[in-house]
Amino acid sequence: MSAAPVVCTVAEPLEDSLRRGVPLVWATGADAERRALLGWGEAARFTAHGAQRFTDLDAGFTTFLARTSRAVVSGGVTAPVAFVTTSFADDSATASVLIVPALLGVWQDGVLTVVANAPDTSGALPPVSAPAEFEELDLRPGTLTREGFRCAVAAAVQRLAVGDLEKVVLARDLEATASRPLDVSALLTRLQRANPQSYTFHVDGMVGSSPEMLAAVDGRHVRSQALAGSAPVSGDLTLDDVTATRLASSGKDHAEHAYAAASVAEKLATVAAVRRSDPHVIRLPRIMHLATDITGELREPASALAVAGVLHPSAAVCGTPTALAASVLAELEGFDRGRYAGPVGWLDASGAGEFAIALRCGQVEQHGTGIRLYAGGGIVAGSDPSEELAETARKFLPMYEALSPVDRP
Repeated sequence: MSAAPVVCTVAEPLEDSLRRGVPLVWATGADAERRALLGWGEAARFTAHGAQRFTDLDAGFTTFLARTSRAVVSGGVTAPVAFVTTSFADDSATASVLIVPALLGVWQDGVLTVVANAPDTSGALPPVSAPAEFEELDLRPGTLTREGFRCAVAAAVQRLAVGDLEKVVLARDLEATASRPLDVSALLTRLQRANPQSYTFHVDGMVGSSPEMLAAVDGRHVRSQALAGSAPVSGDLTLDDVTATRLASSGKDHAEHAYAAASVAEKLATVAAVRRSDPHVIRLPRIMHLATDITGELREPASALAVAGVLHPSAAVCGTPTALAASVLAELEGFDRGRYAGPVGWLDASGAGEFAIALRCGQVEQHGTGIRLYAGGGIVAGSDPSEELAETARKFLPMYEALSPVDRP
């Protein structure tokens, strides 16, 4: 397999690469571990709706690949590479999208290597733009007000007490608007800098920094991580150690987490031989979670997008049992989640790729001056409506702070 033709190589900080136009983005890590994939232009775009959206997008990419040659790119990926964002619900009005960029950038060790990602690629790498100033955004409740969310949680707890429902994940939304288009590149820079342990993404206006890996595929090896059960991070190490100990021994949080971990492991076991770690606590800048690492070996070759379709939706973002939880959350939330809590990520021509669950995120509105933010929490027996509201507030913080006129160092 030949190497992809290099368009240019530029030594620059990742922040500069993110400011070259408004690229497709997948970035993670800090210091020497920091890396990113970026895309510019469109060689192809595929859209899909409904229960077959993962299969349809995968088939579209396969058709595109049949017309192109494959080439190894710096960083070990195989071009062409596609970026994907999918809707949460089968019946969502929001399209799931797969985009094959014309130019692909691999940023690593302070160097951006740009290659042609498709035949007959034309166009130059956009120049680095100057950052715009962030203005204070107008925030207003979306479909669910704060009191409406408390009522929804209380109704869910009643359903849990009398029916077959074991867990349901309820979300709420906020609408943020500005007087001029948002600086998405600056937003991405802030998100990646503040959340290096997470997966910072931008695909078709869906932008965020998710802590939860849904499916990473490399050959036959697949890995996932289930996150559920949470507590606040204060920044005081002594206090946070105490909080982590309480989280690790919390019956309510372990019950919520067990549903999420079992959901991923059971679904992954349909296509792979699976291994699970014991639950452990991971700490993020504003919140800590119980986490279970799930790995396996695929029995048959499958793309990262196909595996993401097998695993979605997990109990971490929907509930248990899945079909019943999905119907209850749709009723109690009262809005279309769009791409919130759906898989988002990338895959290459070999089928390798990484997909996170679209959390700590927002969808930029078409006109560019607004963004709809989302946050949710798992409801189980014993959940308290005010505590669950506070959890969603903590989960809004990464996006809220990244959009603030006050830039965190």
